[in-house]
Amino acid sequence: MKTQKFPGWDRIDGSAVTEEEIDAAFQAVMARSRKIEVSRTWHRPQQRRPWGRWIVVAAAVATLLAVPYAAWRYVQDHEPDPVALTYTQFSTSRGEIAEVVLPDQSKVVLNAESVLIYPEQFGAERSVYLSGEAIFDVTASEEHPFYVRTADVTVKVHGTRFNVSAWFDEDAVSTTLCRGVITAWPNGAEGQAVTLVPNQNYTYDRATGTAAVTQANALEAVAWESGELCFRSASIHSLIRQVERRYDVSIFLTSSKYDQALITAKFIHGETLDELMDAVCMIVPGMTYVRDGNAIYLK
Repeated sequence: MKTQKFPGWDRIDGSAVTEEEIDAAFQAVMARSRKIEVSRTWHRPQQRRPWGRWIVVAAAVATLLAVPYAAWRYVQDHEPDPVALTYTQFSTSRGEIAEVVLPDQSKVVLNAESVLIYPEQFGAERSVYLSGEAIFDVTASEEHPFYVRTADVTVKVHGTRFNVSAWFDEDAVSTTLCRGVITAWPNGAEGQAVTLVPNQNYTYDRATGTAAVTQANALEAVAWESGELCFRSASIHSLIRQVERRYDVSIFLTSSKYDQALITAKFIHGETLDELMDAVCMIVPGMTYVRDGNAIYLK
């Protein structure tokens, strides 16, 4: 873990940057970061990076060269004076689940191949930034609201336990509430905020820009924390991505005839990779697989 100052960041007058320019830069950098993430398998050690909140555009562009999820903004209009903040980036590799304790003693369990960015000290507002999936157990504080910010959705927390799934390569972002209260909305559309009660799920469809609230099994949503995998009408492509993250393998679907396959299954007994793949092939008629080291070919 080390501290690094980005060249030139302290020479930028961030007060000249408008909200519209910040939003445009945010979207552009996120688009580039997703392309980089798709094209490489990454693992990043924990690092600390100091950024002033008024230099978010330059910081986001500079960070993109070093971290997989490096586009976010941190603006606190109620604090007129610029404050230098040091952020910590914590990431997990494939096959790894890790716990992070935040400065306010809130706990986060990070799923495989995920990134969490948070300040070393919280101010009046507690904001963290997530790419991937995580379970949050947040310390309640009415004076200091807690936000989980992703590329598409913001979640406001009222002291609670919940799961956020915000994978860059999935079609939707979702959050499922275990206990307490959360409010979720698409970025830039707080007027569309929806408040959830336990065992409800909020899903935002990236393609259509629409959101929906449904009943959910919260225990299934957080089952991955104990090594379980639960799928409810999951596409074969979504299943493949989750299995790749969990078992640190590469899976290749060699036929398009399974593109429409939907899978509902639970793996709760610590199944080996081969046991899981055998079960998937039993569920999907006609599917077989060949394993070559860390590569699996579905036929």
